[in-house]
Amino acid sequence: NRLKQDGWVEADDQRREEQVAENVDESIIVRESGVSYMTFPLHGQGQKTGFYCDQRDNRKHLASLCSGKRVLDLCCYHGGFSLTAKLLGGASHCTGVDSSQGAIDICNKNSKLNGLEDDIFFEKGDISKFMQEKAAQKQCWDVIVLDPPKLAPSVSGLDRASRKYHSFNRDAIALINQDEGGLLLTCTCSAAMTQKNGGQYFLEVVQKAATSAGRSITLLQTSGAAPCHTQSPASYPAGAYLTAALFYVAP
Repeated sequence: NRLKQDGWVEADDQRREEQVAENVDESIIVRESGVSYMTFPLHGQGQKTGFYCDQRDNRKHLASLCSGKRVLDLCCYHGGFSLTAKLLGGASHCTGVDSSQGAIDICNKNSKLNGLEDDIFFEKGDISKFMQEKAAQKQCWDVIVLDPPKLAPSVSGLDRASRKYHSFNRDAIALINQDEGGLLLTCTCSAAMTQKNGGQYFLEVVQKAATSAGRSITLLQTSGAAPCHTQSPASYPAGAYLTAALFYVAP
């Protein structure tokens, strides 16, 4: 490794790097719970391998609750929650929003790959502005997924991140069906947020957000990453990074 730092590159390594460079935009189709996805594991600009396997079980569980429901997927990335809710769960309609045009382009390709291009709408936009606009238009959804990127990279960023999580969750809760109530799956992938106060801190942030929105919420379930994301509490406590909290939002 030190030789590589000094510029030494073996012939095999150089050929491998050239092959990666040639195939960087090549997609690989993966399947999860019967849903097909385009992934780009060689593309350095993507997130992880181009697909968040850690949310696998959470996508499947939420889909089981989406039959006949209108679903809003915020920070949808490549559309995992939306596609699973529609194809596996039988949601009546799904809308996905993400700030990245590249992510939305992949969402649309994934939608077409699964024959769902007429049933799911993906939109590029800032989720805060989107939620405020939809609230002003009196629009609502039965199920909302809020899965933002890491907002607290470390403990020092918790205060700022907490304010963001509060505003995001407040605005999302306000969009839940006011006549019949609905479900909110809200997530944090920040280990600092997940681990503070034994996991209670994030739940308290969401509760305060509900109070600000004037809605009553009930915690139904909390979960973490899928079992393929093993943890070692002693040697790597940061492995406990994901919290997915499912709430019932009363009318």
